[in-house]
Amino acid sequence: MSNITLNEFKDLAKHLIKNNEFLRSKGERPITLGIEGSCGIGKSAILQQIADELDMRYVRINLSELEEVSDLTGFPIKEFETVDGEWIPADLVGKYCDPEKFTSNTRMSYAAPAWLPDPNDTRGVILNLDDYTRANSLFMQATMQLIQDGKFISWKLPENTNIVLSSNPDDGTYQVSSLDPAQRSRFINFPVKFDVNEWSQWAEFRGIEGRGINFCLSYADELFKPENELIGINARSYTMFINAISSIQDWSRPESLGMILNIAQGCFNDKDNIVGNLFTTFIANKLDKLISPEDMLFGDWDTIKEKMEKCVYDGDRYRTPIASVLQTRLLNKSLAYFSEKGNKTDVVIDRIVKIIDADKMLLSEDFLFNIIKTLYAKFPQKMTKALLNGRIRNIVLS
Repeated sequence: MSNITLNEFKDLAKHLIKNNEFLRSKGERPITLGIEGSCGIGKSAILQQIADELDMRYVRINLSELEEVSDLTGFPIKEFETVDGEWIPADLVGKYCDPEKFTSNTRMSYAAPAWLPDPNDTRGVILNLDDYTRANSLFMQATMQLIQDGKFISWKLPENTNIVLSSNPDDGTYQVSSLDPAQRSRFINFPVKFDVNEWSQWAEFRGIEGRGINFCLSYADELFKPENELIGINARSYTMFINAISSIQDWSRPESLGMILNIAQGCFNDKDNIVGNLFTTFIANKLDKLISPEDMLFGDWDTIKEKMEKCVYDGDRYRTPIASVLQTRLLNKSLAYFSEKGNKTDVVIDRIVKIIDADKMLLSEDFLFNIIKTLYAKFPQKMTKALLNGRIRNIVLS
């Protein structure tokens, strides 16, 4: 199976979670999902996002960090049977119960583990068993019982629980266990890959330092090529790097640049300091000074038009890579504003029209088409009014 992006996985996961509700209504076991991908690309983050969007609880257990199987399954306890057929833990029999109300039957059971979600919470649960293939065989066997039965001996998962197994690929890069056909056939597994456009959209929504987004978009091919995973350059470590330098006001000052290069070496296991060298080029080309998407959308138009021209033109030469960065930032910020309540939608649309009507091309028709198409796909009702504008309609139909 070819790798899919995290957003593509999100759409599939939402369908399967809804489908699990249908299966439960028929008395059948829900389907377990697997998400497999390189470290640090956002597997846990996308599961948390799915839970938030579906108003579900997200519970994550890293199986590779647990030392005892009882941390997952609960500790064994002795129970006594009452004449009414109930089972009471041994330590409660003498303290709170009348001994004459018990039969002579006993059993060994398991206490519900501390991580088990409240069964009275009706929101539903995404239970993420992380690092599944790094766990030892005892954890994997216990996990199989949870998948098959939705319970472990004496306790059970809440009714609307969806199990998701997350793991790294078994490609020789990671120290993971190979799954045999019997294990693999118990869940649907989706290999996922990092997508820089999806990361940049997430970063825009999260308020990640804009200069760091510019850097990522400008050098994505160099930063995130597969071999760089071995030296720790991934979405997680890159985000940490940008957050670590976000309070530095002027990245181009010599003393600031020296500190940033040292921080880069600390963030990535890279003796050649690939990120640091790219960063030097980024600063030399003044890409940290690119106009912000907020200014593109809400700044004084005459001023903004001039700034955009300076960014995307070198003399008479149109700098497509720079325009691509501006287009992506503008689109992602527009999506963020469209997601909010308020009156910013009309302002965004009006500014897009001004960019279309500019006497000098600021964003190419392909870039403008992508902005309008994506906004319409995500927010068709809000964009219906925009399509009444002849200039926007011409971009869509051209």
